[in-house]
Formats: sequence, C-alpha cells, structure tokens
Amino acid sequence: MNMLMSPPSTTEILNRLLVLHMRSLPMYLGYAPPYELAAHANAKTVLDQIVEDQKRSVDRLGTLILDSGGTIDYGEFPMAFTALHDLSLDYLLNLLIERQQKFVTVCEKLADALGMAPYAQAAAREAVGEAKGHLENLQDLKTSLD
Repeated sequence: MNMLMSPPSTTEILNRLLVLHMRSLPMYLGYAPPYELAAHANAKTVLDQIVEDQKRSVDRLGTLILDSGGTIDYGEFPMAFTALHDLSLDYLLNLLIERQQKFVTVCEKLADALGMAPYAQAAAREAVGEAKGHLENLQDLKTSLD
C-alpha cells in the first residue's frame, strides 16, 4: 500500500532547526570545553561567539514554535561528542569545520521548506546567515593556526 506522507509542519521544521542549534558540536564544547581550548584565546573566542549566536537562535526558534501553539523539542547531544574533549585543537577544528558545512546545508534545506511560513522562513534564513559566518570564522581560525 502506497501512502503519501504529509509534508512536515512549520513547527516540525522549526523544531528540527532548534535541535540542530541546541545540540551542535560548538554548543556541546561550550558545556564541556576541551582542555586545549584554554590555551588558545582566539579559538575560545570563536567558539564562544558561535555558542552565543546559537543560543539566541534557539530562543528565537523556540518563541516561534510556542507562538504557533507548538511544543519545543530540545533533543539530545550525540553520544559520540563525549569522546571529543581529549582531541587536539587541530583535529577538533577540522571536525568543527566539516560539521559546520553540513550544518549550513541542512539549515538551508529546512529554511527552503518554510516557504509557506514567511516569518519563520526569515528567522531560519537569519540562522543560515549566522551559520555561514561561523563557518568562515572557523576556517579563518584554522588558517591562522596552520
């Protein structure tokens, strides 16, 4: 039997975006900073800025979800993150850049899916813009440490 699936609701899409931000690798490292990070002020500054921006995005997205009568789903951090605090900053930066590239791609697709909700789409596009800026900052940081 072939059943058509209904497209995800605005609230479902916003919740996906919220979980992506709330449970990102930078957010995890903000809660459990790697030892090596303390010795690199520039890296700590870049990571702190990403975390600050992502927390603001979580608040914005959460408000949109609640205003539309939805329920917020904060998700959980991937278990794999628990093994990352002993890694070198160089390895961690490569991982952050790789994950941030995927993060941007997924956020763009979710923002595109919000075409029927212009206000929500605008908030999603703002989050995409920030994510692209964060990617550039991570890449610049990597270049400066090489």
